[in-house]
Amino acid sequence: MSQSALFLPFEEARQALIDDNTPCVESETVPLKLAHQRIIAEPIIADINVPSYNNSAMDGYAFKFNDLSVYSKFKLLGTAFAGNAYSGQWQQGGCIRIMTGAPIPEGFDTVVMQEQAIVNNTVDGDFITFSSPSKKAQNVRYQGEDITKGETIFTKGHRLKAADIGMLASLGIASVNVYKPLKVAILSTGDEIFEPGCQRANEGIFDSNRYSSACLLNNLGFEVLDFGIINDDPNALKAAFEQAIESADVVISSGGVSVGEADHTKAVLTQLGSMQFWKVAIKPGKPFAYGHFKKKNVHMFAKRFMGLPGNPVSSLVTLHQLALPALRKMAGESITATPNLRLPLASAVSKKTGRTEFMRATLSHTEAGTVITPLKGQGSGFLSTFSKSTGYLILDANQSQWQSGDIVAFQPFDIALN
Repeated sequence: MSQSALFLPFEEARQALIDDNTPCVESETVPLKLAHQRIIAEPIIADINVPSYNNSAMDGYAFKFNDLSVYSKFKLLGTAFAGNAYSGQWQQGGCIRIMTGAPIPEGFDTVVMQEQAIVNNTVDGDFITFSSPSKKAQNVRYQGEDITKGETIFTKGHRLKAADIGMLASLGIASVNVYKPLKVAILSTGDEIFEPGCQRANEGIFDSNRYSSACLLNNLGFEVLDFGIINDDPNALKAAFEQAIESADVVISSGGVSVGEADHTKAVLTQLGSMQFWKVAIKPGKPFAYGHFKKKNVHMFAKRFMGLPGNPVSSLVTLHQLALPALRKMAGESITATPNLRLPLASAVSKKTGRTEFMRATLSHTEAGTVITPLKGQGSGFLSTFSKSTGYLILDANQSQWQSGDIVAFQPFDIALN
């Protein structure tokens, strides 16, 4: 049996994480201005129409379209402003000056933009002629055209974006019922790891994993609890895990899940819970661990553990590709897969078979079209390549060679990484 056959395939591992988890957070009501990036806990249904009345989409002149078959010029009857409607009555052969957003009075059904209108001043009043052909109902926004009363605007599990907040405001909604943020504890392990800004030993390295992980988790509105750096001491690691379990819904560590003599995370987890799987056929990031902590009582939710590799790129890729979909589901979010782009390669690439590979890449625009350009420096410690990339070139586990021009998958970085 090949070594890669001992690894759980990437897609299988990702789906297992999603299937093994359900929302584990309670809900709360928050003001709309604080709801950006929050996940709604119940459907939101419109109780008004948007627009709430027929109105003009342009500054211009409103008239009855059928009058065009009789009249070549229209008598100006008055003016309608947004917030100050025209109070007169429609008259055959008449028009009104109308501003953007102003209600369309009864009898009028078409608006000509002011740039296509000519004002003629006469002793009998002002008359308007149009310089361009018109279509019935042009430049009119109808009641309920955007949102209809009774319509389900968002379903449970939807993450609210900036435009969503504006839409809810347009409905007069001042507060929303959302899930409380998922609490995620993060920690790094290893005697060789030092906090940025501190004096480090010659053989030491600064901890970047907690910093990048915290930013990714914060981008999705999770509550991050930072437990710092834990030395390679089983007792210290166990104590840190026990403290994290009390505070968080999920505990995520980086480092200590490999096969080294000082990698104690797997052993400690076995004492505190159970390991569901350990190795995944993904590159970078083979040693990814997932498990459950023991319940304190039968009614409790079994809190989760996710162990990321120690190499910085491996840590970030596995957090993003494996852990994050499950975390989003635990936070109450509906998980929907965004299709990858299918584009040609700018140059040939190769790899060993057995693992799905996520190469850092950018999109380049050529005369022939858009192509995927893999970046140089794909090592699992090269964070600089991650910073310069805009997405992943995803290479199938069972293939080893691709030529320039071959069509492959490209996954642009999402909100978590941007």
